[in-house]
Amino acid sequence: MKTTVTSLIIILLVLFAATTRLDAQIHVKMVLNTATNTDTLRPNHFVQLRGEVVGTILPAVTWDQTSGIILQNKGGDYWEVNFQMSPGATLKYKFWTGYTSTTGTTFWNGWEGPLNSPAGGGNRQFVAGNNDTVITLQFYNGNDVQKNQYWRPYAVKQDTIAIYFRVNMAGITQSGVFDPAVNGPVGVRGDGPFSWDTSRALLARETGSIMQGSFWSGVVYIPKSSVSVGQTQKYKYIIQDLTRWEEGIPDRYFTYSNNLVNVTGDTTLSWRYFQDLKPFSGTQVTATISWRLKLEALEGMHLFDRGLGDKIMILGPKGWDPLTNGIQMTFVPALQEWVGQETFTKFVGEDFIYKYYIKWDTSRVSPTNPNYIPGLRLDDGWEEPGVTGGADRHYIYTDQTQQTPSGDFGYPQQFFNSIPPQGVIATPITVKFSVNMTNATRADSNAANTLFRPGIDTAYIQFDGSLIPITQGLTMWGTDNRIMLEDPEGDLIYTGTKTLTAPTCYQAAYRIVYTSTTGEVWNGGGVQLGRRYYQYVHPGSIAPVTWPASYDFPVVPWRAGSLPVEIPPQLIVGVDDETGVPSDFAVCQNYPNPFNPATTVKYSLPQQARVKIQVYDITGALVKVLFDGEQPQGNHTISWDGTGQGNSAVSTGIYFLNVRAGSDSKIIKMTLLK
Repeated sequence: MKTTVTSLIIILLVLFAATTRLDAQIHVKMVLNTATNTDTLRPNHFVQLRGEVVGTILPAVTWDQTSGIILQNKGGDYWEVNFQMSPGATLKYKFWTGYTSTTGTTFWNGWEGPLNSPAGGGNRQFVAGNNDTVITLQFYNGNDVQKNQYWRPYAVKQDTIAIYFRVNMAGITQSGVFDPAVNGPVGVRGDGPFSWDTSRALLARETGSIMQGSFWSGVVYIPKSSVSVGQTQKYKYIIQDLTRWEEGIPDRYFTYSNNLVNVTGDTTLSWRYFQDLKPFSGTQVTATISWRLKLEALEGMHLFDRGLGDKIMILGPKGWDPLTNGIQMTFVPALQEWVGQETFTKFVGEDFIYKYYIKWDTSRVSPTNPNYIPGLRLDDGWEEPGVTGGADRHYIYTDQTQQTPSGDFGYPQQFFNSIPPQGVIATPITVKFSVNMTNATRADSNAANTLFRPGIDTAYIQFDGSLIPITQGLTMWGTDNRIMLEDPEGDLIYTGTKTLTAPTCYQAAYRIVYTSTTGEVWNGGGVQLGRRYYQYVHPGSIAPVTWPASYDFPVVPWRAGSLPVEIPPQLIVGVDDETGVPSDFAVCQNYPNPFNPATTVKYSLPQQARVKIQVYDITGALVKVLFDGEQPQGNHTISWDGTGQGNSAVSTGIYFLNVRAGSDSKIIKMTLLK
């Protein structure tokens, strides 16, 4: 009996001791920031803590890939892990990063550089206390210079927010546009406490980073008093000496969270490729690209005359400086169009970004010269195409040795500002603009600006990149082209009218400006789709095109940004593509593709037929019927504005357009990117 009691006591003591050891374990939370890793580490890659411990730790830790402490990505460059240690235990460790658990990042095959801590040997150290612990944020050491264990790539300043920016220039370097040995620095610009005119920060090249120093990084310090919690910060990168923006992508952004403004006071933004342009691999092709452009609309508005010395060029593929980088275009009488050609050696799939630019003759700005255009400036020559919402045009490089970008609206040519000759209004017209200013009065929809005060502040239509003011003898960008808006009914629908002398055009591009206690407030801005409103006068008929004596534009909502862009109205019944009467049923690839917000498809009917045109999503579900009815023999176009049957916008993705004419049908694939 005594032996049994003794055995029971021993068992209880062992269980008590084990329970005590388990209860004594503390919980440790560790957060790592890999914004300082010199490789292209992404959230789906691998981050591990490797080391050794004196005491106990769960999971077990080792100096190789069998270590059980694996960090999980928590967004962007932030990685986190939780583990347990016995009080007083000492952990000596380093972080290891890789594409997988066995393939390390470039620098030191995944191992970070040396750190200064009591552990010595360039390792980190943590000594467990008696309570659960959240360890101070640590940054990965991406080079061989020893740093303190809790170093940061920015200074911590009271009442100031530090934002660490990082961009990879490998893709734009490979394209030939950017040479890191010659060009730079890279700047950051934006709205709010930033500026779109000057860089808020200049990023320095990380010479030891992957791809021969492809990363550029730097810090923006922002006074906390200049921002509010929940405010959205738009920004973009720019190559300073080339004045080369990130083109063809939406504005980047982040939100000033409560944690950022009132707790941490700093953050890092996950690295991105400049212009989202990844480095290419694969086939390079040498090809001649031919651009075709018609300027009949500008000639019809008396804004262009080659006989007086006006010229046109293409900017973007070789740079954006009209003095040194333009591809000159030549007028071809046989085609009655302008043609520009240039030979490139590029990777298949590379994205060409470009715009047309008018180089007006100097006589155009001389008041004593009969060629004078009142309000015109010689640097007003930038194209602001309505088909892209004023953003740059795109062309995807193919494997053909002779290439030509697709035309506007199904034509084989493009039009300056995407205004076809039918878009010229040859008779006087009175237009009425209407804006719902409700959003401008509300803090939830106008958080970044001083709120609009109905009955006190004044609102204006501010023409922006539009040719309409030039046709009226006003400046394209100046404040003299404004139209004051009024709200006589007090319903926050502000309206303004303007009688336009002829000739003018059907495309109105503008922003809204209102007065406030802190100065003028402008909406829109930037360089991409949504930078300004686009609206169009709709014709009375299109065969032939006739214009009304007055036209009321639909009401648009005031928004701080992402301004709505209207799809141009159909001005033609069919397109003469210089091939005569079509002999075969054909459906061309949509243009642009990818697209946002709208795209156009050209198709040919060899004889009259019942035509049905439908859009399906990738699952085969019907999205929208674009046309269902009889159509005559000839060439036709159809546009899709990215909406479903209820006219609500559909999401980013792949869609299929099925054109059925009689017994013939063809399906094309389209990509919508938002």
